[in-house]
Amino acid sequence: MMAGKNIGSRIVAERIPQGSVGVEIGVWRGDSSALFLERAGYLHLVDPWAPEPYTNMHDYLARYQHIVRGSTVADFRAYYAGIYADVCARFKGKPVSIHRCISSEFFATFAEHVDWVYIDGSHEYSDVLADLKGAAKIVKPGGWIYGDDYGNKDGVIQAVDEYAPQREVLGMNQYAIPC
Repeated sequence: MMAGKNIGSRIVAERIPQGSVGVEIGVWRGDSSALFLERAGYLHLVDPWAPEPYTNMHDYLARYQHIVRGSTVADFRAYYAGIYADVCARFKGKPVSIHRCISSEFFATFAEHVDWVYIDGSHEYSDVLADLKGAAKIVKPGGWIYGDDYGNKDGVIQAVDEYAPQREVLGMNQYAIPC
């Protein structure tokens, strides 16, 4: 769950090629998506909009109950259903496909190749590493894998450093990996 604005995504948005096709892993309300769509020609939005993917459910529910205004899994499901409906309405009629699933399901079934992928989903080491590997399979040669939270989330730092020692650090906790 995102608990604020990803102001660093503007740095990535400025690098997105005009008219390109991209994927955003971890959408929440779609604020970064809207920025990316200012340049992208088509965008795939991937997010489960559900609490179930979180590994430590008890801590997760306790940490975000002030945002959800509830503390049960049912409260969180209802909250996410509202966020998902808002995202669908926000991007209705725009060049966007919305994929309500976890990233591993998306990468297992997505058969296209894209110009770039932006990763801002789970921040667990194993999930970030899996997202990097999944992204590399669908990004065209010469494309990019971008991401958030490099510098402030240990799982992201470890996975990115291991996977891509040649990464660029863009500032504002953003990273870029050439493909």
